[in-house]
Amino acid sequence: MDLERKKLRLLLKDCTDGFYQQMFFLGKDVIHPAGNQLLEYGFTKSPSKGLKGTSCYSLETENHTIELYGSCAAIYTKSSKTVFIRKKNRFYKWLPAEKLIAGQWTDDDLETLAPADLLDAMTPLLKWWLEYEAWIVERLGQPYREQCYQDWKKVKSRPAWLPPSLATQWVEALLEKKAQHTRPKLFAMAS
Repeated sequence: MDLERKKLRLLLKDCTDGFYQQMFFLGKDVIHPAGNQLLEYGFTKSPSKGLKGTSCYSLETENHTIELYGSCAAIYTKSSKTVFIRKKNRFYKWLPAEKLIAGQWTDDDLETLAPADLLDAMTPLLKWWLEYEAWIVERLGQPYREQCYQDWKKVKSRPAWLPPSLATQWVEALLEKKAQHTRPKLFAMAS
């Protein structure tokens, strides 16, 4: 494996850690005192067809469909189906014809892609993440998202990733620079 491919694989692992943190933030947005922010953004909510007592949030645009559960996320475009499995803390190509249902997938449903192909498949979801974060900060202010980050730092299941404002800058730079980007710790030190 060449150096650029190895570096991109590490950067995608970093990005996955960031998306894991983002899933926590989305959960905070659902229970915000001013109302469910995913619904305000335009998602629809339905009971999960898989895990009992959970919900699926769906957003359909002309270019893609995003589905969010507490345990996973997916984006379906005309050219790809990409899923994030929280339990595995990883993105995969989704193989079945039907959409992902939380709790109802097997390893046979998932394909690991080469780093460059995975970044291409993830790009629509990463762009949505950036758009959504800009919307949430405009709507609720940067202090709200920073409080979400402080709450996440108290959760002992995973270490905190980058603070929210740096996280979005890092993701933007990943989309622009790809394998030429820097790892999050170095990025934070340089910022």
